[in-house]
Order: sequence, then C-alpha cells, then structure tokens
Amino acid sequence: MKRQIAFTLRFDPMLYERIKAVSGSSGLSVTSFVQDAVAKRLREEDEAALFDAFTVVGEDSEESSVEFARDAQREAALKDA
Repeated sequence: MKRQIAFTLRFDPMLYERIKAVSGSSGLSVTSFVQDAVAKRLREEDEAALFDAFTVVGEDSEESSVEFARDAQREAALKDA
C-alpha cells in the first residue's frame, strides 16, 4: 500500500452529510470518495493546461515548439493507456 498522509478537512455539515450519503450509496468510504473527487479535479486541471499549451502552439508559430507538442501528445496518449 502506498504511504498516505492524514490531515483534517473541514466541511459544511450539510455538504458532509451529502458526501457520506453519496459515498455510502456508491460503496465507498468518505476518504475514498474525497480522494477520487480530488484526483478527478487534478486530472481536469492537467487537461486544461495541456489544452492551453496546444492553443498557444497553434496561435504563435514563431514561438511554437514541435518537440514540445510531440512530447505533450505522447504524455497524453500514455496517460490514457
């Protein structure tokens, strides 16, 4: 098992009850549910950053780097594999 770090999160009581209900109905612990939600949000951030990088490459060909675009595509392809 990977090493994990324990820390305290504070939730509005109504939000916490909703998290408990949804995680329970999904067969997940609150911890697993929150970890999955955070991981999903971080993936979305990574995808947005990659999209922004490709947008910059497409807009300014003088500053674009074919190697950077190739490496970014490779990273995205391997991530999905």
